[in-house]
Amino acid sequence: MAKIVPRHVIVDGVPLVALTEQEYESLAASRRQFGSHVVRLRMTREALTSLTRVAGAMCALLRAGEVPAETSRKAPDGSRQRSYGLLSALEAAVEQAQRVIGKQPEASPGAANGPGRKR
Repeated sequence: MAKIVPRHVIVDGVPLVALTEQEYESLAASRRQFGSHVVRLRMTREALTSLTRVAGAMCALLRAGEVPAETSRKAPDGSRQRSYGLLSALEAAVEQAQRVIGKQPEASPGAANGPGRKR
């Protein structure tokens, strides 16, 4: 589409910009698209915030050695209660993030190192 050259007009002493009907429709469509992108960005930010918060808490437990080597899904007790709750929260945050970003291909075991990096 060609660049729109604004036409300035004055109506009752108020400076305005005149648009053709086609220019107005194009502008309205752009505003609707922008609005949907803002909503999607907000959802993405919320999912990422939740995921990083829970992952950070889980990392802190792992560093402190408080997470048992095998976290049972059966009735957790003692120190397992906190790690079980965090594991459940982490799984929920990952599921939320996956819903927001859409279906992604499964990562290979070495993918955590990033592309082009060696272990």
